[in-house]
Amino acid sequence: MANPLDSLTRLRKTARAKNWFRGIRLVYQGFGPLAAHMFHHFMPVAGVVSFFYGEDVKTYIEKGWGTKVFSYEAKKRVRHNSVNVFTDFFYKDHGEEMAKFFSRLDGAVCFAPFNTTPALHDFMFKHGRHYRLFQNPVIVQNYFDYKARLAWRAKEIGIPMPPDAQVKLFGDIEYSSLADQYKGSFVLQIPLSTAGSGTDFVHKREDFEAILERRKKELGASFTRTQVKITPFLGGPSLNCTACVVNGEVALSQPDIQIVGDPALVSNAGQYIGSDFSAKIPDGIRKEILEVMRRTGRWMGANGYRGNFGLDFLTTTGKQGEVNALYVSEINARLVGESQYMADFQSMKDVVPLPFFHLAEHLELDIKPEWVRRYNQDMPPVEGSALLVYNRKKGTFRAPGAIKSGVFKMEFGKLKRLRDGYVLADTKSRDEFVITNGTPWKDLVIGHPRYGDEEVFLCYIMTRESIVDPGNWRIVSAKWRGITDAVRDALKLEPCPYRSLREND
Repeated sequence: MANPLDSLTRLRKTARAKNWFRGIRLVYQGFGPLAAHMFHHFMPVAGVVSFFYGEDVKTYIEKGWGTKVFSYEAKKRVRHNSVNVFTDFFYKDHGEEMAKFFSRLDGAVCFAPFNTTPALHDFMFKHGRHYRLFQNPVIVQNYFDYKARLAWRAKEIGIPMPPDAQVKLFGDIEYSSLADQYKGSFVLQIPLSTAGSGTDFVHKREDFEAILERRKKELGASFTRTQVKITPFLGGPSLNCTACVVNGEVALSQPDIQIVGDPALVSNAGQYIGSDFSAKIPDGIRKEILEVMRRTGRWMGANGYRGNFGLDFLTTTGKQGEVNALYVSEINARLVGESQYMADFQSMKDVVPLPFFHLAEHLELDIKPEWVRRYNQDMPPVEGSALLVYNRKKGTFRAPGAIKSGVFKMEFGKLKRLRDGYVLADTKSRDEFVITNGTPWKDLVIGHPRYGDEEVFLCYIMTRESIVDPGNWRIVSAKWRGITDAVRDALKLEPCPYRSLREND
């Protein structure tokens, strides 16, 4: 049999011929519904359970795909930063409605969540024990996602950790001694957290005190007994890579640059802003990243892990700004934020998107290890970047519908909408870009009703170009900062009264 992983075109033909996805009714759970597109390359998506909504979701998923979307935001008509309200309560509040819909699906209902949660497990147990979960159970996921564990196992795995990394209890750390040890700047990571929310950067005493106060409120009585990983602040760019444990092998993806905490775009130093696959990472660093991914994936697989995972990397730079040392920051034992748009970028090159391997592992498809090794060897570069747009003002706001998702370009310093579209593959040239993924709708209130929010997510920008500053990969280039501002301005956010989250219960 020819290698079906040689191209996305060949994989689709093989999947149809072998009925790989026949009878599978896939349900994606995640923050943004359009992330389900990473699986839509291979098979229909029967349902989506999500935090966000948007006019693009209604246009492209509900109408275009014919897929049912259950959205916290669509029910509440409020978008805010407390995503745990969705993960903890949405299934409890709307489980009966969802179960009724899923019971009508003809076939095996298979959940592929961004990250699995106790609430999803409880729903699956109570409403349909025939459901399948395409993710590691919470207890397995948390074993690897526990940030302190990587520091303990680094030597065994054979991966580089930041110098002077240590694990302590929150109750035992003190600013002065850490500032002396780490020359003024260091990073605190709590063991279990979601989508980067457990990482904090300390550059002065005020940062340290504010972080500890916030963690005390979050952790309550367990604060002093909670472990925290402490590492030096390293001034190089943040790099990232995704891989998948599949059938005794580790499928790899192209590494990328993550942009976190650019002060021109956000105030939170740990806030994720975007990812850049277009800038060329030096070959030596790229090879080292891929080897670390292989070693980590083999260790995870040998300890019972299946499917997708990601690693975040810290770096140092030389006098010319070149990356000269690489260290592992943390494991994300799940699908990752890059999965959605990386799959789109890979498909544009007719490459099999990495999320296929996640499905293959959980469906127990007969994917030969030698196919995976060849896939890794033949990995071509891809181009594409994703940039998140956030509200910069605190309060509650509406977007009066002045802009909708689609393909755009800048013309004479202004946004010009060219046509419909929701993924980068809808662009035809490098000067076109896409505004997508949760673009605010008219009846949406942006900001938590009790206190308002600032830096609430508004939408994504997708472009073929590199978005990082060529001289400093930690920040967004002046061109793309300007385009981000233009998109935010075009949304024309205006203050509005708050809306109670209880209004539609």
